[in-house]
This record gives sequence, C-alpha cells and structure tokens, in this order.
Amino acid sequence: MKFYSHGKLLISGEYLVLKGAISLAAPVNFGQTLEVKVSDDNSLLTWESYEYDKLWFKAQFHIPTLKIIYSSEPRTADRLGRILKATGQLNPGFFEKHGGVKIEVRTGFDLLWGLGSSSGLISNIALWAEVSPFALHKKVSQGSGYDVVCAQEDGPVFFKIQEESYDVQKVDFNPSFSDRIYFIYLGNKQNSDESVNEFYSRKVNVRNEIEIVSKLSQEIAFAENLYDFEKAVREHEKLLSSVLQQKKLKEERFSDLDGEVKSLGAWGGDFAMLTWHRSKQELIKYLESKKIQTVFTFQELVKIR
Repeated sequence: MKFYSHGKLLISGEYLVLKGAISLAAPVNFGQTLEVKVSDDNSLLTWESYEYDKLWFKAQFHIPTLKIIYSSEPRTADRLGRILKATGQLNPGFFEKHGGVKIEVRTGFDLLWGLGSSSGLISNIALWAEVSPFALHKKVSQGSGYDVVCAQEDGPVFFKIQEESYDVQKVDFNPSFSDRIYFIYLGNKQNSDESVNEFYSRKVNVRNEIEIVSKLSQEIAFAENLYDFEKAVREHEKLLSSVLQQKKLKEERFSDLDGEVKSLGAWGGDFAMLTWHRSKQELIKYLESKKIQTVFTFQELVKIR
C-alpha cells in the first residue's frame, strides 16, 4: 500500500487562522509518500524516513505497545510515537490487526523548507489507518489543521476553523499575472508549534483583525490585476506586523525591492511570496545579493486544478 500527501503553503491568514479568520491556502507540487510493506516479525513496526532518496531517520516500535525499541533520533521517534499512539486511539486494534510492517516515508522536497513534512506525515498515517486526518491532527498539534487538509486537496482553498471542525471551500487562485509572483526560501526553518504557542500566549483581542484579514484573503485570491494584489499584500503585512509586534519582512530584509513581499506561515524564516516586475534572471541576481538561492515561480510551486 502506498499513500501520498501534498506539501502546503499558507498564502494569507497566518496566526489569525487560529482564531477563526478565513485563510487562503494551497497545496504544492511537491509531496510525501508513505509505503507500507509486510514484515516477517509480527511484533515490530520498522520505520524509515528519506529526504529524496537519502535515509535520515530510522526507528523500530513494538507492536502493540508502540514502545520505542530503537531510534536514530530520539526526539523524532518520540514525536512519531505520539502520532502512532493517537492513531491507535482513533482506530483501536489497528496495529495489532496489521501485524509486523515496514514503513518507508519519502519526502520529495527539502525538509528545511517547511512545506509540510509533518502535516504530510499525519495525513498519510491517517489515510493508512482510515481515520480523519484532521482528527489525528487535533490529537497531536495545536495548529489550525489547514496543512493536513491541504495535503489532500487538488488546488487552492479558503480554510476556516469552526469549533472542533473546519470549513474548506475550493477557490480558483491562479492569477493572470502569476508570472509576476514568486516564492523564495528565506533560509531559517521555523518551528510551527513554538510559533503557535507564542501567539496563543499573547491573549490579545483580535476580533477586528480577524474580520479584516478574512477580507484580505479574498482580495488576494480574487485580485484582477497586480496593483490590487500588491495592495492587499501590503495591507496584510502591515496588519500582522502590528498584531505580532514584529517588523514587516520588506522593512527588515527587502527595503529596496521594487514590488511587495509577504511572510508565509510562521514569520521569520520559511517561505515568502514576492512580486517582481522584471525578468526572472534579474530576480535571481537580486536574490543572490540577499544570499537567497531557492526561488520558484508560481506555476512551479502552487498546485493548480
């Protein structure tokens, strides 16, 4: 058996999505597979994780207790063990029924990029165990869950938390000016759980901001021209900068950019979206001066229906 989940990008609504704002999210053209193979030892679950084709993590768990017998990285094994045990709670007897198995996980993108290696893992395990990916996510994470939802979508969506569930609506986010939109890796992978916890700890009233960001998500998705798109991006950055009490990315690193730049997801280091009015070759040269080497066009990265 083999399962596949897409990586993801949160285009708008970061942080405030946790409080009920409408966010614009998109699956990407890279993803993660989970393959289940039968093993001879019914008491062992053997796990191997690959980044592209390079083995980076290996562990063994006892069935049915899911106790760690061996791991190459204890912290990763602890996290994986919690996900597996939560899976067993949602589908009691699942691991005993399957007996010994070998799991091979292969991620088709750089793990440092923050494109959803964890959410893809949760999604694939849930598909294997025939449980709700969102329910499994809720058991092991405080995040919004947009990422595990995106993992099985075939294109961009509006996502909104609704009490213990969520609402998702497909959206045709493929601007006519998409050749002016790029995505760059800023070079400093963020810990999503830590960013979420820090935001929750602020305990500030953001009711008005939720409404504004929800409108901006729609303005970004439905902008008819680059000018309107950049205006919505600029307003979004200004508002989140105020909420988070952090400098805008353009102010901090791209003050000379002839265009707009927007943080995506946890502020501070994963991917960012920017607009550029000249050739891609000129953009690459500009980014090299900022010590940024990873850049994708809109069509290269965003999965479109």
